[in-house]
Amino acid sequence: MSRDTLAKVTERPHRAEGVGGALCALVALLLAGPGAAHAIDPKTALDVLGFPGDTPTRVEAGRFVEVALPTRSDRDLNVGIAFLVAKQSPAALARTVREEKRGLRADPNTSAYGEFEGNGTAAELEGLRLTPAQRTAFAHAAPGEAPNLSLDEIARLRAAGGDGRTIEDAVHALLLARHRAYRSKGLAGIAAYARAGSVTSASDDLAAVNRGARAAQVLSTKFYDLLDHYPDDLPSEFAENLYWVQFRARGEDTVALEHVFQATFDETVALVQRQYYVSTGYNAEQAIVAFLPVDDGTLVIYTNHTSTDQVAGLGGSAKRTIGRTFMAGQLQKVFETTRAGLGR
Repeated sequence: MSRDTLAKVTERPHRAEGVGGALCALVALLLAGPGAAHAIDPKTALDVLGFPGDTPTRVEAGRFVEVALPTRSDRDLNVGIAFLVAKQSPAALARTVREEKRGLRADPNTSAYGEFEGNGTAAELEGLRLTPAQRTAFAHAAPGEAPNLSLDEIARLRAAGGDGRTIEDAVHALLLARHRAYRSKGLAGIAAYARAGSVTSASDDLAAVNRGARAAQVLSTKFYDLLDHYPDDLPSEFAENLYWVQFRARGEDTVALEHVFQATFDETVALVQRQYYVSTGYNAEQAIVAFLPVDDGTLVIYTNHTSTDQVAGLGGSAKRTIGRTFMAGQLQKVFETTRAGLGR
């Protein structure tokens, strides 16, 4: 979603509000090319996801069509967007987006990112330089939403002292530990965020999104099993990228850990983009997109579920409506930039 969306929803401009993962757009469900035995009919996919009946006509005219998706929890802010990418096959489009990180490159708010190899190393985080404001926030960490940390991580940061370089090293260490825990255990390896008197589980929110995706029955059951059980029982053609990313929103910086993975099920290629740690502004994000073969190229059906405490509670419905509008607008800008860049 837009990195400014949540700030506008809550009208708190002093915070970095929003979800960066959505701006790594065009990642998630990729369907096989024309003639595949199990290829899904584009109209059927649009209908299942609740898009308006005239969506095919509108996307053929070059327009973006958005829809509200079913809410999966009281922290769920979501949107679905459909659009056409001409003269691009689904497989080629998905490969380009994943390997070249087109969404990150199209987002002007991205300031730095780096990829992990295997279990990762401290050296792979050297490109992540915290701003003075971030160092201060991490040095004075306490249960709450800024930054998102577990109780153990808070204790480790307090023990590190107040020196800026020591704090940055400690943050690098906790990010590396989170990467390794997720790569080893998947959703079960995501430590909950400490709140005042409670915790917020990004893992539980991602699991709720997965249950909703499974209920829609768009893809193979094995695909939904992969969403829930990664890294167990990986399919033979599985490919993944794990990386950290830093981006700016309303003049402030946020750090996220992201996972993009791809596999083939019943002649259908699937990709998922998941943010399983975010330092501030929201809790987690999962984007699912279908790249469906049509006569003029590829129909892209993007769906995004973002977990944020800021749409929970009183007035949540109104906040979701406002947030969805801003989210769709910001995403469309990134999608348009990405689409235009594919011609070069």
